[in-house]
Amino acid sequence: MNIELVIIGALSAYGIAATLRAVATDGYRRIPTRRYNQMT
Repeated sequence: MNIELVIIGALSAYGIAATLRAVATDGYRRIPTRRYNQMT
Protein backbone atom coordinates (compact mmCIF):
# COMPACT_ATOMS: atom_id res chain seq x y z
CA MET A 1 0.00 0.00 0.00
CA ASN A 2 1.09 3.54 -0.63
CA ILE A 3 1.70 5.95 2.21
CA GLU A 4 -0.98 8.24 0.78
CA LEU A 5 -3.58 5.46 0.96
CA VAL A 6 -2.68 4.71 4.57
CA ILE A 7 -3.00 8.39 5.53
CA ILE A 8 -6.31 8.80 3.70
CA GLY A 9 -7.66 5.63 5.30
CA ALA A 10 -6.66 6.77 8.77
CA LEU A 11 -8.21 10.22 8.29
CA SER A 12 -11.44 8.76 6.91
CA ALA A 13 -11.71 6.26 9.76
CA TYR A 14 -11.14 9.05 12.30
CA GLY A 15 -13.75 11.22 10.59
CA ILE A 16 -16.31 8.41 10.55
CA ALA A 17 -15.69 7.67 14.24
CA ALA A 18 -16.07 11.35 15.15
CA THR A 19 -19.26 11.59 13.10
CA LEU A 20 -20.75 8.51 14.75
CA ARG A 21 -19.96 9.95 18.19
CA ALA A 22 -21.57 13.29 17.31
CA VAL A 23 -24.68 11.63 15.89
CA ALA A 24 -25.00 9.22 18.82
CA THR A 25 -24.72 11.97 21.43
CA ASP A 26 -26.57 14.84 19.72
CA GLY A 27 -28.74 13.39 16.96
CA TYR A 28 -30.42 10.46 18.67
CA ARG A 29 -30.54 11.63 22.29
CA ARG A 30 -31.21 15.37 22.30
CA ILE A 31 -33.38 15.98 19.23
CA PRO A 32 -35.88 13.08 19.69
CA THR A 33 -36.40 13.93 23.36
CA ARG A 34 -37.23 17.51 22.41
CA ARG A 35 -39.65 16.32 19.71
CA TYR A 36 -41.38 13.87 22.03
CA ASN A 37 -41.64 16.46 24.79
CA GLN A 38 -43.27 18.92 22.41
CA MET A 39 -45.73 16.30 21.14
CA THR A 40 -46.94 15.17 24.55
